[in-house]
Amino acid sequence: MGNLYGYWGKLARIDLSRRDVAYEDLTDEAIEKFLGAKGLAAHYICTELEQGISPLSSDNKIAITAGPFQGTVVPSSGRFCTAAKSPMTGIFLDTYAGGNFGHALRKSGFDLVLVEGASEHPAYIVLENGEAHIKDARDLWGLETDRAERELKSVEGENAHCVTIGPAGENLVLFSCLISDTRRASGRGGLGAVFGSKNLKAVVAKGGLEVPVHDPKKLREVVREFNANVRKDREEGQSFYKHGTSGILEGASERDRLPTRNYQEAQFEHASDISGEAIHKEYDVKPEPCCPCPIACPATLDDKCDRPEYETLAMLGSNTGNKDLQAIVEVNTLCNRLGLDTISTGGVLGFAMECSQKGIIEEDIEFGKPEQLRELIRKIAYKEGIGDLLANGVRKASEELGKEAERIAVHVKGLEIPAWDPRGKLGHGLAYMTADIGGSHLRDFYSERGIPDESALDVVEKVIDGQNFTVERDNYIICAFATEKMTSDMRRRACEAITGSPMSEHGLNEVSERVWTLIRMFSVREGLTRAQDILPHRFLRDALPTGVAKGCTAFVSDEDMNLVLDRYYEMRGWDSNGVPTPETLDKLGI
Repeated sequence: MGNLYGYWGKLARIDLSRRDVAYEDLTDEAIEKFLGAKGLAAHYICTELEQGISPLSSDNKIAITAGPFQGTVVPSSGRFCTAAKSPMTGIFLDTYAGGNFGHALRKSGFDLVLVEGASEHPAYIVLENGEAHIKDARDLWGLETDRAERELKSVEGENAHCVTIGPAGENLVLFSCLISDTRRASGRGGLGAVFGSKNLKAVVAKGGLEVPVHDPKKLREVVREFNANVRKDREEGQSFYKHGTSGILEGASERDRLPTRNYQEAQFEHASDISGEAIHKEYDVKPEPCCPCPIACPATLDDKCDRPEYETLAMLGSNTGNKDLQAIVEVNTLCNRLGLDTISTGGVLGFAMECSQKGIIEEDIEFGKPEQLRELIRKIAYKEGIGDLLANGVRKASEELGKEAERIAVHVKGLEIPAWDPRGKLGHGLAYMTADIGGSHLRDFYSERGIPDESALDVVEKVIDGQNFTVERDNYIICAFATEKMTSDMRRRACEAITGSPMSEHGLNEVSERVWTLIRMFSVREGLTRAQDILPHRFLRDALPTGVAKGCTAFVSDEDMNLVLDRYYEMRGWDSNGVPTPETLDKLGI
């Protein structure tokens, strides 16, 4: 490793089976080719995992990574990346959480931690001052995430930042998640179950080291620009600074984007009852930044619990027909404590309710019955009764229940769709179909185009640009809500000030193309074909019944969908089956 600033050039390889820790150097070449958190995680997971391994076997590996922004004064950058082979999809998974763990990880002396094998008994990992230690977690096993974190802090100190799993992860619920700082979720794809399969209860980072920065003065200049942009928007009264993402719920309903009763509709007649405005009328709302961040979009309610974000309000609210705001607040907290992804949980519950409505299952589970939610969520976490089936996620549950259930199962590649209906926006269907981890709104693109009542061919390039942008964002890592305040030029200048290496838009885009294509190659190796680049039946066959997008499906026709996918593959340098060509691999150095 050369004298590149902004990196330690060090990873910890932790073998839980042998209870062994080894330290390795990150090469200059790896950093130059993959840059940061997402890229380095993809490099190690995609190149080191053996083909066909079970995601819940000891052969799976977990990469926990940070990027060049973590551990520095860049605002909105306390996030971290965790990657593995997903038990939900069987392909590559990277997922992110806010809070302070990302800073603590970098300040503990590592750019990347690679966890292998499986412990004989429950364990946790401590990272501190360039060293990693494996410790006994038998007394922590069975605890909910908030209590486990309190116990860890009592042992490791209040400066310890923790990532923990709850009972859902321990019980290998396929959409169980990681929780950091008691409330920040690495939600999608089932990393909680991967931790659980390894008997890994938690990772603790105790960061006290200073990350080397090449030009602190120039970095502070960028930070001042960022803060000025935020201050200007706040002074103009932008609602996001008051409501966070909860403020967009009513707008999503008006635009036919809000999942309602398992996506049977995209408008909710009670949207105003569970909106950001309703929250502020009902509760004493106190902003609480998830890390040093002037945006401060998260908040607590009555000093007791988190304000639910849009995705949670939608998936545990409108998608289950629930208009009871207090119930959503309570089950959001419950999901965090049990370690469950609220997006997949809401998707699974909506699916179960429609199955009950159609007589596919015997259980009486109704839309709009908030009193049922708490019991169902606990059953899922502990795999009791109907919860044992639902704990496998929508795809696997529907396959067990039969064809009628598969027609109402809303997922892409096994990952439940988030709270944005693609029948309300042109091109969003393609973004879901081609997202690298399955149905995700954070591999999305932003377009001014309206409803999908015309061909999506014209937005293919926009989708690819947006996907490449998300790689850049998740390489640095910076919060999605900060990217408009810290422009592309500012992000490049910040990275140059930290690392001392010149950045160009072309170079960053090439890194993004390389990372996206590497992940695609891994997923193809694991069995992904063009046939899986598809939307659920509901979005292709069930037109929206009401609203501005009434009569729309995600594409104007199957022919258009296939033409759009063909063009996407061509522009990516992939063949007609979605496999990157040898020429593309050679150009990108893969």
